[in-house]
Amino acid sequence: MGVCFLRWFNVYGKSKLIHNMSKLFDKKLGVASDQETLTKLKKKFKSFDPIYVAVSTMTTQHDFRDWLELVWKQYKPYADTNFSNEFKIQFNQRAWELHLGSTLLNRGYILEKHNKIGPDFKIPHEGKNVYIEAIAVEKGVSNDKVPKVKNKVLMDVPEKEMLLRLTAGVKEKHTKYLSYLINGVIQQNDPFVIAIDRSPLEHVDPQIPLIFKCLFAIGYQVLFLRGNKSKTQTEESTWSVRDKINKINNSEVEMSIFRNPCFEGISAIIYCNQNIFNSPKDPKHMGDSFVIVHNPFAKNPLPYNFFTFGSTWVQEGVQVKKI
Repeated sequence: MGVCFLRWFNVYGKSKLIHNMSKLFDKKLGVASDQETLTKLKKKFKSFDPIYVAVSTMTTQHDFRDWLELVWKQYKPYADTNFSNEFKIQFNQRAWELHLGSTLLNRGYILEKHNKIGPDFKIPHEGKNVYIEAIAVEKGVSNDKVPKVKNKVLMDVPEKEMLLRLTAGVKEKHTKYLSYLINGVIQQNDPFVIAIDRSPLEHVDPQIPLIFKCLFAIGYQVLFLRGNKSKTQTEESTWSVRDKINKINNSEVEMSIFRNPCFEGISAIIYCNQNIFNSPKDPKHMGDSFVIVHNPFAKNPLPYNFFTFGSTWVQEGVQVKKI
């Protein structure tokens, strides 16, 4: 990032750099009206995220750029000082932070300005602070990585690989939470929420939000049939239990995070499976597609109505229900 910053400084000069940092996109990257031109621009600006280059230059993205600049103007006072630079090189991660931050603001939540050593969001609530740490999970680089979507090619949904990436994202942010506790950044009685954007995985969630399977050891749908050879009908259905998944190297990864007391510090999960390109742009509807999952064994539980957007899910008995 330092090399990129210096290159920007040397090309445009100090005064122009300061001016450009107030916006997310720089028109000087060029204009792409076709795929061939876009490919050349991605190679030219290879230090930038290719998605950022595409959004910056494609003529078809004009309205989307304007909307992002609008929500950035709103969220900027609460963002960390490196946001605009990192937006250019970590588009998925920073776009998710922007998406979530603007959703919270438009839904009436009071955010405190970002602390360099703390979580992404801090919301005062009833004498405590609710902290939210955001992560956009990527496809990965190991043998268990999520395969790319191939145009016009019929593919199975890589459910196992996606579950491994989601679980890794939750565990990464939980580890960070523990470090915040040790360093006194978060207090023992403060609720902590992990916000996950899984849209960079591209593939769709089969049947139910995949995050449920990571949290509650949900496996496959099981159908109970009744009938004879000429006529069969489904009588009822349920889900099998799958508390572990094997990686290619045969190591086991647990799929029961919300059944494990080690993760009692996680109060809830905010789950987004719809990327920012296709998300609601109307401030009144931002966050409608989010899924909120409360931890039934959280040491610092949140009221079920704390988040006033999206769909809220809780465990009641042996069932996970939408309320």
